[in-house]
Amino acid sequence: MEEKLCLNCGEPVGSGRKDKKYCSEACKTDYNNNNKGEGNAPEMSLGKYMKRVQQILVKNREILNQCLGDKETISMDKQDLDGRGFTFKYFTSRTRTKKTGEIYCFNFELGYKEMEDERVIIVRREREIVT
Repeated sequence: MEEKLCLNCGEPVGSGRKDKKYCSEACKTDYNNNNKGEGNAPEMSLGKYMKRVQQILVKNREILNQCLGDKETISMDKQDLDGRGFTFKYFTSRTRTKKTGEIYCFNFELGYKEMEDERVIIVRREREIVT
């Protein structure tokens, strides 16, 4: 089951009601105080923003890893990946293949390519660090 994250700080909300949105009363108050007036979501601090994006990237990688298992490549419905909580907006890099010029989006060493038929191809590459 997908772990719900606090709307204010991005931390897990923990156990409780199914519709729980905040990890604590303090976060609920902070979120609501920052959200008064213009009806816009409060601007997250840079530290909280970076932490939240990192959480999304790690979660995306875990989902790709679960889908791949011990295989090097698989094909699956994009809707299935989305249903597992995958966030397509966030990835760590993009790579264009030399042969066909197709673009793969990667979450660390695990990547995917969206197909026209609403499927995705998921691949694994060697881990590398570019300095």
